[in-house]
Amino acid sequence: MHLWGPRKQHIEQWRKNRSLIPLIPPAHPDWIVTIAFYTALHVVDAVLRTDKNERITSHSSRHDVLMCVKRYDAIWEKHQPLYNLSRTVRYTANPALWVPYACIEKQVLGRYLYPIEKSAFGLMGIEYPFERIVLSGSFANH
Repeated sequence: MHLWGPRKQHIEQWRKNRSLIPLIPPAHPDWIVTIAFYTALHVVDAVLRTDKNERITSHSSRHDVLMCVKRYDAIWEKHQPLYNLSRTVRYTANPALWVPYACIEKQVLGRYLYPIEKSAFGLMGIEYPFERIVLSGSFANH
């Protein structure tokens, strides 16, 4: 039994996760980063499923494929730091010190999530009109 479903299911989960990001309050930047990572993970798994790569059963096996297959270089370049950042904010006592809310849009969405999405959909041959995620809080207040 596979731990991950067909491409369509991953794209649906990507959409679901992506729609959650703007609903997370400014007091929880750690969860914005975490959901951004899992949003990226599902679009990456959709690419891997498209390529009929069925060896993925863990973060480690996903990393091995992304790191070793030249086709995935652009994804790997952004996926690995987003993965590391998501682990940092999940396991640090004060994640706001690592990723202030005011930096999320540029440092997380702009630097990592959007480029991963663009690369992934390009590799799948799907044209997708990406909408910028509008976060729930005002950057001027944070």
